Amino acid sequence: MRAYPASDPIDFDATEPLLIDLESLPVGLRERDIRLSDGAERRPLVLLTPDSQVADGVDALIVSRDSDLDMLRHRLASLVRRQARTAEFRIRMETAEKFGAAEISPPPERRPEVLYLGDGGVGFFSLRAALKAHDIPVTAALTLRTAADYLKSGRFAALLADLTPGGGDAANHVDWSRAEASLTGTPLFVLTQPGADLTEAHLAALMVSTDLVEQSGDAEALAGRISRAISHHAASAPVLPAQLQATPSVDPDTGLFHRNFIKSHLERQISLSSERGEPLCVLTIKLDEEFTPLLPELARVTRTCVRDTDCIAHFGNGTVIVSAPLTPYRGAVRLAERLMKAFARNSALEGLRLSWRVVEKRSYHTAGTLLAEGLSGPYTREYAA
Repeated sequence: MRAYPASDPIDFDATEPLLIDLESLPVGLRERDIRLSDGAERRPLVLLTPDSQVADGVDALIVSRDSDLDMLRHRLASLVRRQARTAEFRIRMETAEKFGAAEISPPPERRPEVLYLGDGGVGFFSLRAALKAHDIPVTAALTLRTAADYLKSGRFAALLADLTPGGGDAANHVDWSRAEASLTGTPLFVLTQPGADLTEAHLAALMVSTDLVEQSGDAEALAGRISRAISHHAASAPVLPAQLQATPSVDPDTGLFHRNFIKSHLERQISLSSERGEPLCVLTIKLDEEFTPLLPELARVTRTCVRDTDCIAHFGNGTVIVSAPLTPYRGAVRLAERLMKAFARNSALEGLRLSWRVVEKRSYHTAGTLLAEGLSGPYTREYAA
């Protein structure tokens, strides 16, 4: 990372991370120019301060000691993903309102279950008891494969990976290069030990995490921080098709967004992608004509394999569109390959023939030209047999 001086006055619409040393600010500067609550949604903020409570309610990174700098780059990656998720929620609400969803009912309240990844130990049992007091059940998994099997049930609101020595240090027995594909959009919070030396495995876990939670204070205080982190993440969940089922934005045959919804929403996604300097890809999946009756099952499997920020739509004639924010070309190809493997494992899709294509947004693309390019060849041919 290279440092550059911030503009004067500070531009909160810029996309570069903003590093603020709160201890050395001139008197009155914060009140005049730095409105943290106004800028945090757009610009990643890093605050140098020993006071970890100074940014309560703001999604900012706190650097309170030198050792925090070792993982700053990886924590910034997590922060950018969280902010992209919040931004997708905001613009998807705008698109939903265009289709008559002026007020979307939140999903019914249910107990958030947590999947714990680690060997466990004395610390785990006290944490599990403290989380139970917050009405949060905890299930333990030793490996990423076991965790992935548990996550298929859809019961878990988050996964907590214990990277502390007392919790078995999940960083050392998990292949984190496979984590993103295995977790399929489940938020991952990592539990770290303050001041600990970080290995490459720790940093790899931080890179794919939603956020970190430090193991400081007693089990009750730690459980409270975990509970708040999960609640905050759930509150920023993007609008899903099921929430708009009764509006013209959802295709009744597949339960996916309608073609008009994705055309309108992609305009907003392109604008946001250009504004933030972030990648955006469109994946197009075309079923051979004789297999269009299998489209509802294909749509169901697709929903289980993508993130909630990926927008899935039935474009008509057996064509499914997936727009993937904050995803470069190679990431979208990995998403497509993951979907193809999921289709091949599904007995109800036996013999299915389809083709797929990924297009990454360029500066000249509009929603119309990006979709048109995705709908034209060449395609990669797949047989889910």
